[in-house]
Amino acid sequence: MALRGYIREGLNVAAIMGAGDSIAQLFIEKKSLEQWDTGRTARFSALGLLFVGPILRKWYLTLETLVSKDQPSLTRGIKKMVIDQTVFAPTFTLAMSFMVPFVNGEDTEKIKTRIRNSYFSIMLKNYMLWPAAQFVNFTFVPLPYQVMYAQFIAIIWNCYISLILNK
Repeated sequence: MALRGYIREGLNVAAIMGAGDSIAQLFIEKKSLEQWDTGRTARFSALGLLFVGPILRKWYLTLETLVSKDQPSLTRGIKKMVIDQTVFAPTFTLAMSFMVPFVNGEDTEKIKTRIRNSYFSIMLKNYMLWPAAQFVNFTFVPLPYQVMYAQFIAIIWNCYISLILNK
């Protein structure tokens, strides 16, 4: 039964990450359908299926055990958001900053340079969006729907990440 949850989250996240990359290519980069790099979209989706979905599910389940349920929901939401944004977000962003260009065939030296040049600005943008979004998520959204809620917010974020990490 637990495995089904990981598979479900992986499939949902794969679809949403694929949508984010497609939007980035077709509407922001203004590629035609003939120019659309479907392989790039497939690789971005695969990261969602195999890495992002399962990691987010495990992380949200872990947060649920880290923060006591005996507290008011606003307090729990704030604590979860602070833990998420100080522990998970920097680590996860670094992992994605490596993995996206890596699965697209970039060599590791170029990836390291890209991370040095873009990680700080990505994290600044992260802190403009995710603390408020995660506060709402952790305070008002039931646990079984938290990954899905975050991924709907992430459509915008995935467009941005796809653009930055696929330059």
